[in-house]
Order: sequence, then structure tokens, then C-alpha cells
Amino acid sequence: MTETLPPVDLPTTTASIPVTTPVTAVVVTRGRTRYLERALTALAASTRRPAQVLLVDVAPTRGAVDGLLEAAFARPDAARPRLRTLHVPGARTFGHAVRGALADPQVRSDGSPTTWLWLLHDDSAPAPDALAELVRAVGHARSVAVAGVKQRTWTDPERLLEVGVRTSPAGRRLTDVAPGELDQGQLDGREDVLGVGIVGALVRRDVWDELGGPDPALGPFGDGADLSRRARLAGHRVVVVPTAVVRHAQAGHLGLRSSDAPDPADRDGDGVDDAADPRRSYAARRRATVHQRLVAVSLPLLPVVTVLALVAGLGRSLVRLAAKQPGLAVDELRAPVEALLRPLAVARARAAARRTRRLPRRTLRPLQAGWRDVWALDRDRR
Repeated sequence: MTETLPPVDLPTTTASIPVTTPVTAVVVTRGRTRYLERALTALAASTRRPAQVLLVDVAPTRGAVDGLLEAAFARPDAARPRLRTLHVPGARTFGHAVRGALADPQVRSDGSPTTWLWLLHDDSAPAPDALAELVRAVGHARSVAVAGVKQRTWTDPERLLEVGVRTSPAGRRLTDVAPGELDQGQLDGREDVLGVGIVGALVRRDVWDELGGPDPALGPFGDGADLSRRARLAGHRVVVVPTAVVRHAQAGHLGLRSSDAPDPADRDGDGVDDAADPRRSYAARRRATVHQRLVAVSLPLLPVVTVLALVAGLGRSLVRLAAKQPGLAVDELRAPVEALLRPLAVARARAAARRTRRLPRRTLRPLQAGWRDVWALDRDRR
């Protein structure tokens, strides 16, 4: 297909800062990827410009992305943002890269206050009015600390990826979207949600600093849900803005980071790159899920969850073997073991969550999916 760039009443805190202050867009990339130039072109086409754009390169060598940001914003106008290309080679995660960029002496010495951070991956292309819609939403409710976007597929902008996320009672991540589902506005009534994807999210800078960004032990998976959950428990609102649309290639999730194809291709029009293979990232995603469960559960239930993670891993592995998927069967066994072999990471994440928590965990229950919801989603998927 030809590519075209196109409530729950919970206790909350109130922002003491106006939403009209500058927004800093942060784009993180690992060198010059096949998505980056289109992502920057889409960002430059925003009807509401950020005050500052930081292009953060985490590749080991410097210089691969030099000049790309200036080329995307080549047309001079009065609203052109300040542009900076930064090299943060030691960054291991998206959150680490953002923290490194914000701590850079050039950025800190600029002197311009940043109230909101607009977080983007190199494989995400915002619609022209995405930032304007996000700013409008947070301007109407100053209790909001995190505002997420509607995500659509990269190759077919009419197919839906997610409009906020929720979890099952067992911690399973649910988007309520079937693979390849067309966006017909079926989820546009959502506002307050348990979590949002970090791609395209508008985050209050003071809340980002308060929470320290996402848990670094998660890697590239589950970081948006983690940040949203801790923001909720710190007393802030997390909302999704369906009118703010961002196309997302999901390169990490679909195992496309190692693809040698020069350009994304979708010959069957299902919204998924033909070179995609989610099995490549499955082990990392399962490990992140187990880690999140170990961090989120109350301390008395931690031993129970630990045992259940091992038992579930064994059961899931047997199912994979029965389905003749030996590679995934190994991943099912490895994921809980590797997560459990990092007790210090679990302890640090639990301590960080405890320091900022202002509300009890039970306040999240109205935003979670029940077992009936899970069964209904599985039935519809089948």
C-alpha cells in the first residue's frame, strides 16, 4: 500500500504550572534507521510546533544522524523550534536516552524551561495535528500528567494498534484491538486509562523527574505501562487522546531492527511489514511482563507470584511444544527464570515505586480488565 503521512473518578493531584509553556520533543534513534527521515519529516509538519526538538542518537559511533534534523526543518519560519542533535552512546533504554539528553550541558545551559516532554521513537510519525490535540487535552484538565495517543500502523494508516492499554487480573497487557483491525472510531470514547504507550506520549516534565522515567530493567517493552501505572499511584491522571494520532512501525516488537530491507513493505495490506517476525522479540517481552508482575504485586503476595511465574512458564512451554513451536517453548521457560535471577533489579524497581506512591494499589482496579473481559476478547479473537 502506498504510504501517506497523514473516566474513572480517582483522587488526583493538580498541576501548578500552565500548559502553555514550551514543549520539548525528544526523538530517540540508534543511528540512521530506515524510518528516521520520515519520522522527522512528519514532526516538522506539525501544526503546533514544539519549542525545542532533541534528536538523541544512542549508536556507538557519532555522526550518522548529523544534519537530518536541520534538513527536516529546512523551511525557515517564525515558529521554527530550537534544534539539537545529541549523542548518548551509553544509553541502554529509551528512558536512559531521554534522561541523558535532558542532562546534557548544552540543553541545561539553554535556560528555557520545559514543562512538557513529547516522547517519540525513530519509527513513529505523528499526524500534523497530534501535538495540538495533546496540548488541548492537557490544557482542559491540569490534573493530567501523562497524555497518550492513538497508535496506527506504519504501512497502513487506517489500521489500529492501540488506544490506551489495560491489564488483566494476572497482569496480561490488553489493547482491545484485534490484529489488522480497521480504525472506525470504535475506541474513541476512551479518556482515563490505566496506561498508554510511551510513543507519542506527552509527559509533564516534573512528573518525569519525580518518577525517574520508566523502569530501566524493562528494556524497550512495557515502559509506557510502567510509567503510567506509577504516575497513577503518585496521584496523577493518565489519559489517552484519540484525536492525536501517531503512526508506529513497532520495529522492536516486530523484530524489524535487524531487517536489511531498505524500505518497509506491506504487499498484503494488513498493516504489518512483510519482514516482521514478532518471535524475535518474544523472550524480551515475556521477561519484561514477569518483571512487571514481580514489581507491581504487594509484598505478602510476592512469593506466590514467584512460584506462579515458574509454573506458568512450564505450562506455557508445554503448550508451545504441542503447537510445534520449540523456539518459543524455550523462551517461555527462560523468561521467568531470567526475571527471577535479577532480584536486585526487582528490589530497586519496588523501592522506586514505593517512594512515589501516594495512593493504594486498589485505586487501579476500576481501570483494569475483568476475567469476563479477557474471555470475551479471546473469544472474539478466535
